[in-house]
Amino acid sequence: MFRGWPTDWKRVPDEDWVNSPVEELALKYDTVEDHGWYRNLDRTIADVAAFVRPGHLVLDYSGGTGILAGRILEEVAERDFGILIADSSPKFLRLAVEKLGRHPRMAFRLIRYLKAEKRLQLLQEVLGEPLLARGLDAVVSTNAIHLYYDLAETLGSWRETLREGGRAFIQSGNVGMPYTPAGAWIIDETVDAIHAAAMEIVREDDTLAAHRAVLDDAARMRKHDAIREKFFLPVRPIDHYLERIEAAGFAVREVTHLPIEAHVDQWYEFLSAYHEGVLGWVGGSRRVEGEEPDEAAVATRLALIARSMERVFEGRSSFQALWTYITADAV
Repeated sequence: MFRGWPTDWKRVPDEDWVNSPVEELALKYDTVEDHGWYRNLDRTIADVAAFVRPGHLVLDYSGGTGILAGRILEEVAERDFGILIADSSPKFLRLAVEKLGRHPRMAFRLIRYLKAEKRLQLLQEVLGEPLLARGLDAVVSTNAIHLYYDLAETLGSWRETLREGGRAFIQSGNVGMPYTPAGAWIIDETVDAIHAAAMEIVREDDTLAAHRAVLDDAARMRKHDAIREKFFLPVRPIDHYLERIEAAGFAVREVTHLPIEAHVDQWYEFLSAYHEGVLGWVGGSRRVEGEEPDEAAVATRLALIARSMERVFEGRSSFQALWTYITADAV
């Protein structure tokens, strides 16, 4: 029984989102755990396992549906430390509670969006005074740092909540590098390649001629490009992250790049859930044209994504995606 949680501090808060039904979107996302490219977690789990000690508290920042936390509990079952998942999605966090909420080593906090200030809450506004006074021993962020708009503020909040000797474990498959080996991909860069291939196919295939008009409408295409960049943010170089990590009060301990095999069919399954952000111009988007596409348009869009992926990956069943792992100490 883990006894490291502060007195009078609830592992599972009494908030509306905790009592909401589990939603289909969260369940669908949670299936990525079975995808081959989610082996990107293996290195992080090994690093966390080598660092944590009995009595430690680990923050899984952007922990989503609890995939990483669940695996850490399984892999390091014999060591008595706590894991707190913090995430900005009540839908994802609700599923995490459903899966892991009864485990005494688990806790959960929702990071709310403050509309008036146009920002997410910082950890200092989320964790509660008892836990802030105690402090955290490690922060883990997987597959998410490239999504943080307020990166400097987020990193600063991590540093302020870490105790002396604390460590941050950061990884992402969407960090730009000066050199990418031939045949390897930064995973979100495949989306732009799929988009480009789809435009070529529409120009070539007369059965898709109805979609050529939007390609010639530069203003509409710019709007769809903007939507794609919201779903899949432009890849930023690694120095962008390292400079901000160090400026927040961390000393970068190690940077590693590892190839992770991604199966094309599984990546298609993932992109299909976000098809509006991939090829929203095929059939239209409510955000641009003001109307939702009909079922036939969505079917055409999904089929075109599949054809484009076939072209981009030259018929191969898998590709190498490069993941970046950063370990940094609080100083």
